[in-house]
Amino acid sequence: MEFASPPPDSGTKKHCEEILVFKTKSTQESLGTETKRRYKLAIVAPTCFYYQVDLFRQLAAHPRIDLTVYFCSDEFLHGRDIREMYQVDKAWGDESELLVGYQHKFLPNQSPMPSYLRWPYGLMNFSIWKEIKDNRPDAVILMSWMNITWWIAIAACLRSRIPILYMTDANVQSELTGPSWKKWFKKLFLKNMLFKMATGFLCAGTANRLLYEFYGAPEEKLVPFAYSWGYESHLRAWEDLKPRRAELRAQQGIADGSFVILYCGRLATEKRVWDLLEAYRLVNCKNKILAIVGSGGLQNEMQEHVVKHGLDSVRFLGFQTRSEVRQYYATADLLVLPSARETWGIVVNEALCYELPVIVSDQVGAGRDMVRDGENGFIYPSGDVEALTLRLQQVIDLSEEERRLMGLRSRQLIEKWVKRDLVQSLDRYIDFIYSNKFPGKI
Repeated sequence: MEFASPPPDSGTKKHCEEILVFKTKSTQESLGTETKRRYKLAIVAPTCFYYQVDLFRQLAAHPRIDLTVYFCSDEFLHGRDIREMYQVDKAWGDESELLVGYQHKFLPNQSPMPSYLRWPYGLMNFSIWKEIKDNRPDAVILMSWMNITWWIAIAACLRSRIPILYMTDANVQSELTGPSWKKWFKKLFLKNMLFKMATGFLCAGTANRLLYEFYGAPEEKLVPFAYSWGYESHLRAWEDLKPRRAELRAQQGIADGSFVILYCGRLATEKRVWDLLEAYRLVNCKNKILAIVGSGGLQNEMQEHVVKHGLDSVRFLGFQTRSEVRQYYATADLLVLPSARETWGIVVNEALCYELPVIVSDQVGAGRDMVRDGENGFIYPSGDVEALTLRLQQVIDLSEEERRLMGLRSRQLIEKWVKRDLVQSLDRYIDFIYSNKFPGKI
């Protein structure tokens, strides 16, 4: 099981030179004849997240990858957890929309309280052991380490000497706060155990990469990748909706000259929507509107607060499907995500497709890659209402031309983000694993 251990003497000149060849050289000759091999790849996913389907399809379409995605839950079809989180009776999509274009299999979940949100017993898919043992993929990508299923998968990979790769959107910000005992436990569990067993880490972005580094993952095992994909549909939607923006704003009852601040997400404590509501109350703007798309446990309390304080311009629009929410991106002037905990924040990527400036807290994982402070938006300290108010006022006080330029920078950022050739970075890394140059050679 040599592949599972950190490379011996990884700081040596020879090893660094080999890594440099992999990182910078594009010729296949550097890896020998193994580069033409087709790899059998397995992804173990909690459920079918709509924002990852395009990534699965891209991997499946690659000529060098034979992909199977194992789903631990059919949550996306039945929406049990969605009902709990959003208090609505909706699911993410249907089979015809989300399960086409790649090979997949649903694993039976034997948990007495099934839910991909419950740690550590919400997912207990014991059959993953047999799937890995019988099918012997060349590499297994795990999308979490927080449930029994993942630990079984790790054990199966170690037994069969199969490389393990992690693909998550967890970010480093949340690791820097919280009680010391929790930090100690996570350091013991991740740095000294689970991460040492991994052959590679598929980094979703800067904050995700920093988390792996925080727990001791060596540079040579960090691979640029993605946790979500498929923003082309939003880019196309904006092209269709942009000429109709004035018409859509009229349909939504938005008066000419109004400045619309959009929040998109659950109404839950960790999202710190109260901070946004307070900053919105304090900001100086005659024709302001706060559009809240989403629902959750705080909704009734927030609606009562709005009525009590006469904030008539705050609109609660409820949970919206992926197709419905596009009209609200198209009619907004700014997106705000004030979360205290946010591994990534898919809504930030989506808002950029609609040429929106964005304001996010420093706990939002997407902020490090998708927000250029002062260029297409701002990042402020989570929980600092005064700072959030200041940033809101700054954007509101910009001229229309200045806000338009911020929006164009958002568009440029997301277009560059989606054009990365991430599948190639993955197959080259697997080549590297199976070549004689990999320090933890199998």
